Amino acid sequence: MHIVSRLAGSLLASASILAAPLVQAAPQPTFGSEVGNALLCLNQLNSKYFFDYLYEAFGPPYKTEGGAYWFKATNVSLWGMQVTDVLVNDGSSPADFIGAFFNTTPVKLVDAISGAVGIRFTPEDNTQYPMRQSQAGSKIVYNDVNAKMYCAKSKYLVPGTPAAQ
Repeated sequence: MHIVSRLAGSLLASASILAAPLVQAAPQPTFGSEVGNALLCLNQLNSKYFFDYLYEAFGPPYKTEGGAYWFKATNVSLWGMQVTDVLVNDGSSPADFIGAFFNTTPVKLVDAISGAVGIRFTPEDNTQYPMRQSQAGSKIVYNDVNAKMYCAKSKYLVPGTPAAQ
């Protein structure tokens, strides 16, 4: 009987240790809500935050080019469209931005976003390859036959910075 009570006590202690992390762990935000909302210009842009987020999701950037850190996205989709690369500005860029390349056309990406979240993108002109922009300022452009989407905010127009005063 003494062995049974010690075993029961050990099992209860083990169960509470195993249950503790489940109770304390907060759900991690999904890629779509973090990166997707930033691409739609619905979130604040913080290059340090997104660099850390992308580093954790994909590992180190595979290149630094054009004022951006480039991360290879594998098995990732937003709004049902395959993402191939995600970019975030480096310190040399005059803007905070996040961007993504998609393995689809801008027209199909616009349709997917509109169907999924109801945000519309308006063509800026009547050319064959117009830039499309949402009301929040997100842009979708052609990258050869595929789509590139980004949100950018000038670092120099932030209230409280010397340039804005």
